[in-house]
Amino acid sequence: MTFFEVYDLWLDEHKAEVKQTTFVAYRYARKTFAKVIDEDADICSLDEAKMREVTERFRELNMGSRYRSDRLMVFRMVMRYAAKNLGIGNLPSIDWRVKNFVKRNSKDSTRQRVKRFTIDEYERIIKTFENNPSPAGLAVIVTMFTGIRIGEACGLKFSDIDFDDGVIHVQRTCVTITKEVQKILHPDEEYKTSCCLQAPKSATSDRYIPIVPKLRKILQNYARIYPADYFVSTLTDRPNNTRTLREWYKDLLKKANVPYLNYHCLRHTFATQMIEKGVDVKTVSSILGHSGVEITMDTYCHPSDDVKRAGIQKAFKGLLK
Repeated sequence: MTFFEVYDLWLDEHKAEVKQTTFVAYRYARKTFAKVIDEDADICSLDEAKMREVTERFRELNMGSRYRSDRLMVFRMVMRYAAKNLGIGNLPSIDWRVKNFVKRNSKDSTRQRVKRFTIDEYERIIKTFENNPSPAGLAVIVTMFTGIRIGEACGLKFSDIDFDDGVIHVQRTCVTITKEVQKILHPDEEYKTSCCLQAPKSATSDRYIPIVPKLRKILQNYARIYPADYFVSTLTDRPNNTRTLREWYKDLLKKANVPYLNYHCLRHTFATQMIEKGVDVKTVSSILGHSGVEITMDTYCHPSDDVKRAGIQKAFKGLLK
């Protein structure tokens, strides 16, 4: 069988098992593979040497290391499906590690210097919100103090907040289904962008997060007014979509006179601030909803220059007199 024949069988079988957005991502991945693998390529011919060639062609197409890693993980899932579900023998090794094929280059600097907010900027955002409250501002404040993802902020209801125990239950996320995605999912219907509520990203993403007294007080003021089934990001019974929240977030930063950083930097700031204040990585990882601490360390925990400087000074304290 060819690689793409197996890919299509794997895709059809997984359509009912994965989220809509994940299915669409797999469909797009197939188009990417079609650029670097011949349509009639036998699946048994795709050994490690061939995959290194494919990886290099990905690089030539200016695909970043994260993008290449995602594609190779999909490739590995297809190969394992072929062996386990279709009984195809004589397959090349399917247990190779993706990171052995994808090496970060100098252009892939997103994790080397990820920007974050300062405490002073956080204080200005909070003050601006307090002077001019808004549903979007409330969602931003929740994100600042909990590190939840933007989709989780859009899907948060007042009923998810336990004021007695002082915790927030993150149990759903809001996914924006674009017109392009709708064309793939429902090709015979009229296309329009919509908002879809789904279960969290993974099992570990369904979690309880403690809330600090200041955030609890802010939320209680709203919970006294609005019904429990209302969404925090809209103060209505309909959720916000991530695109709209991002636009309102930009407006909030502008009013607070804070330089723009993308919404995810709120999550990055939360994680890095906790690490630098001595909170153990396992605890931070649990709060963020990561499947493993290595994700937390690799993605979010970037010490600031001040922390690096303090560390060097501490290490060579006796020599710096």
